[in-house]
Amino acid sequence: MLRAVVTGNVRAAAEVKLTAFGLGGHMLWNEGAYGEDGEGRPELLRTALARAGVQGSAAVFFGDTPADAVGGREAGVRVVAVATGRASAKEPRAAGAADVLESLSDVPAVPAAVGV
Repeated sequence: MLRAVVTGNVRAAAEVKLTAFGLGGHMLWNEGAYGEDGEGRPELLRTALARAGVQGSAAVFFGDTPADAVGGREAGVRVVAVATGRASAKEPRAAGAADVLESLSDVPAVPAAVGV
């Protein structure tokens, strides 16, 4: 399974943040997209998809805002929202998220939301 990062942060900041949580070694950093690659979520998602050689229909984007849901939908990517940000669980769903998880701590719910 491909694990790339799509974020508005610059790559160096994303690497520091995810490494601090023990996730750095699990990411394919060169196949992601970062703040220096563009501004909007759809643009960043399309950049990451192109770098990874993956079609949008084969990808899942985890986000935590309604803007993530809208951006993923515009890029043709299935969005799973995680209600850990400032938005309620209802807001990303209303914006087009396919699924909304209360957190990623419900480990069995994550594969089901991704479709594996």
